[in-house]
Amino acid sequence: MRIALVKVPATYSNWYKQPALGLAYICACIEAKGYKCEIFDAYFHSWSEAELFRQVQSFKPDVVAFTAMTHEIGRAAGIASGIKASLKIPVIVGGCHVTALPEQTLAEFDVFDYGIFGEGEETIAELLDCIRFGNTTAPLNEIDGLVFRKNGKIIRNRPRSFISAATLNSLPYPAFEHYYGNGKNALVGKHSYYVMFSSRGCPYNCAFCMQVLGHKVRRRSCESVINEMKHAIERYGAHTFNFADEIFLFDNNQTRELLELFIKEDFPKQLKWSALTRANFVSRELISLAKKAGCFRLEMGVESGDDRILKAIGKGITVAQVNNAVKIIKDSGISLGTYYILGHPGENRTTLRKTVDLAVKLNTDSIAVGLMVPYPGTKIYEMACRGDKGYRLLSKSWAEYDKYGGKVLEIDGLPYDELVRWQQRTYLRLYLINMRLKDFFGFFWKRRKGIGFLFRKKFLSRLRK
Repeated sequence: MRIALVKVPATYSNWYKQPALGLAYICACIEAKGYKCEIFDAYFHSWSEAELFRQVQSFKPDVVAFTAMTHEIGRAAGIASGIKASLKIPVIVGGCHVTALPEQTLAEFDVFDYGIFGEGEETIAELLDCIRFGNTTAPLNEIDGLVFRKNGKIIRNRPRSFISAATLNSLPYPAFEHYYGNGKNALVGKHSYYVMFSSRGCPYNCAFCMQVLGHKVRRRSCESVINEMKHAIERYGAHTFNFADEIFLFDNNQTRELLELFIKEDFPKQLKWSALTRANFVSRELISLAKKAGCFRLEMGVESGDDRILKAIGKGITVAQVNNAVKIIKDSGISLGTYYILGHPGENRTTLRKTVDLAVKLNTDSIAVGLMVPYPGTKIYEMACRGDKGYRLLSKSWAEYDKYGGKVLEIDGLPYDELVRWQQRTYLRLYLINMRLKDFFGFFWKRRKGIGFLFRKKFLSRLRK
């Protein structure tokens, strides 16, 4: 049986190319079960919808499975409709949106026959066996983490338990050959780095985060992580690694053990790596060890420059910790990227000004400033639906649920257009006050397609008024 795994094209710009780690794991797991599988990642390959459709059709799959975030779910359904009408095959959907809203997703988009919520590696393997062999393997209603249709009704099974740390160690390596091919020169070029994880889950409970992978951190063994890195070097010629853990650089013994093993394996002479950390975990000792172990870049969520806001969203850090962490990382020579969100519960012009001022003061190597989006499955979504904390939903269109370009939420006293101006102001002040003119032009040039899309979108919306 032939399985097509699909990710839809970028909405307006795919300046940040990265293979879909989840799809690569799903592909590896179902190939291990004997299925013929191919990944059609239109975002990564910069395909149009027409090209994606042509590619999938030429593969002639027996089943097609989509992964979709909230702002992509409508486009996924549209593309799926064309594929289903042409090939007459079952359609599966997975990803964070259906994980948050299993029954609603199937009710809203009747093209999807099955939805997988939660981690998908085990669920999709069981579902494909059921589709292939019928109920002789496992009846649909016994497959945990599955939502499906039966006799005109939508049935949601019980959630699947999160994959254990021991099982994470035994998962097949992600099937990146479907992205890069094989060989020592497979990973070349500006965007060609190997993506992997050493753990799944995050112990924190930020109000804006969906927590798809749960609150319990499940860590792979140090040996398992080292072995995958050696595999990536041998098979793909990997020399740059990006750890996709929600938090990689914890301040604990296991993190130190792993970093010491990087040094023992002489990795710093062969490769470099980047990862996420948190301000409250940063210490001079840990960052010095990370640097020696080959770390060249860290990224960190700052979110706000106001302590009251940070407490309200459950971030678990303070502005003082952020200042301290940024100084330590900068002193080490490691590149640093920071993330900010505008439009928190209780946000006002004073707190926004604090955030802008902090971003300018920290002056990190890169920043990303998003507008708050009430993603399903988050506390912010619940607040927005109830109208709490002054929130007002401006749209029920999932396509708008994009933190860099969607008009979906505003706060009393802070209209959406004003939040956009604060977003623009943050970038302008950061680059111009700090005299980073090259970075200023580079930032806008890299995102020119997205900026053009948003400009046209705003212009057309005004014409319709």
